[in-house]
Amino acid sequence: MPAKVKPDALLEAVQLADPTAAQDGEELLAAGTRIHAPLELTADLLRKLSIEDEERLWAYRVVAERPLPMDYYDKFLAAGIAYRYGGWSLCEGSADDPAEDDSRLAAVYLPEMPDQEELAALLRGLLRLPEATETAETTEATEAAGTTAEAETEEAEEAEVAAAEETASAEAASEEAASEEAASTEAASESAASDETTPEAGSEAATDDTASEEAASEEEVDEPGKSGLVVQAGQSIVYTGADIQVTASYETRFPAVVAGLLPYATEVVRIAVRALEDGELEGDDLVLEPGKVALALGSALDGPVVDAWGFQILEAEDLLPARRA
Repeated sequence: MPAKVKPDALLEAVQLADPTAAQDGEELLAAGTRIHAPLELTADLLRKLSIEDEERLWAYRVVAERPLPMDYYDKFLAAGIAYRYGGWSLCEGSADDPAEDDSRLAAVYLPEMPDQEELAALLRGLLRLPEATETAETTEATEAAGTTAEAETEEAEEAEVAAAEETASAEAASEEAASEEAASTEAASESAASDETTPEAGSEAATDDTASEEAASEEEVDEPGKSGLVVQAGQSIVYTGADIQVTASYETRFPAVVAGLLPYATEVVRIAVRALEDGELEGDDLVLEPGKVALALGSALDGPVVDAWGFQILEAEDLLPARRA
């Protein structure tokens, strides 16, 4: 980090990641991890670490000593500290600037998955999404019902015409049946007429079946939930709107601050809120706008809100990095 941090200030920051964090002499203990006393890095040491354009930095070694609440928790803890004090995270020889991390997000943790309709209603307002398309669906259903009714009416009229033609044919046959030869002729005529009528009826039935299949296909395409508001992928539920993506999923390993606030949970729901990569949000809004949504969800659903490194946030501005001089 560019400057040495007072022990009390550092402890206060680390307690956002683990409320039980405490001092141990000049060091801090947090969630199975020890944060060593700062070491001054002079120009010679900086050159060995391939760090350029810096004359002096302060290094805080973060070392896991016991089983961690989640994989790489010590690395997340180090990056979260660096993010708050304008520093870098150095791991395995690679120095990273957490302020440039594209994975920055805010996440709400809950003991169980909220009702999908309740969550959708909350996000519809927070993400400025349109109301449910009940009107459009009702209109489509009405049009489909009207089309079906018209088809049934046409079929009924055709059936009545066919019945009338058959009755007229029978009466004409009985009046003109003067002899067996004439009767045979009439019978042959009726048989031929019957053969001609049958394929037409079959064509009408095939047309009706095709229309039914097309209607069923259209109904499958117009299923609710395919508008982009909700996309289910396995156990995850994804919402998008206002250039923000919200993903709700189950997690079995989670940050220490969440374990401290939900002490009996063995599985929790994580609702991650982030800006879309191809959206129009830029600058501070990339973290402030998702942060506001996450805080509103946390308030409504009574769950803690943390940043990408497992530090609890109480206001959206807590998501902003420290500004370097």
